[in-house]
Amino acid sequence: MQRRDQWVGGAVLVVIGAGILLGQLFTDAEQYILLGIGVLLLVLFAVSRNPGTLIGGGIVTGLGTGVLIAANTTGDIAGAAVLFGLGLGFVGVWLVGTLMRIEETTIWPLIPGAILVVLGFVVLAGPEMAEAFAWLWPVLLIVLGVVVIGAAVLRRGGGSSGDGPGEGGGPG
Repeated sequence: MQRRDQWVGGAVLVVIGAGILLGQLFTDAEQYILLGIGVLLLVLFAVSRNPGTLIGGGIVTGLGTGVLIAANTTGDIAGAAVLFGLGLGFVGVWLVGTLMRIEETTIWPLIPGAILVVLGFVVLAGPEMAEAFAWLWPVLLIVLGVVVIGAAVLRRGGGSSGDGPGEGGGPG
């Protein structure tokens, strides 16, 4: 393990321990613990440029924001807030990673981020929308799959022989 990774790992443990201790010392502090841990992980990222602290910090900050909002609201808004917060945390990881050209955060954070944000809208819209979404999301997955397959075929050149590069085909 590199020295930088040890430093970051130790700092993460200190931050988590301090958050738990503060939660035990102060009433209502538990609603701030996740947000505090996430922000401190983002500070560690700013200092270390360690992708793990960006990923963890973005996700935990988003979740902590959602939990904080949910703790101060009721009903469907509380549930949606947690989903929105977590989803936007993933989107934030992608955004910062893209702007800073961090390879570990290329496109993957957008997938759970988009799913969670859409689910947040479904929860916010109520039970009727949830029922409609139960039928809609499989159709959306099928359409997305067809688009991905179509893009792969077009990228291959659309040849009808089925012998694209690396497919084991040769002159026949």
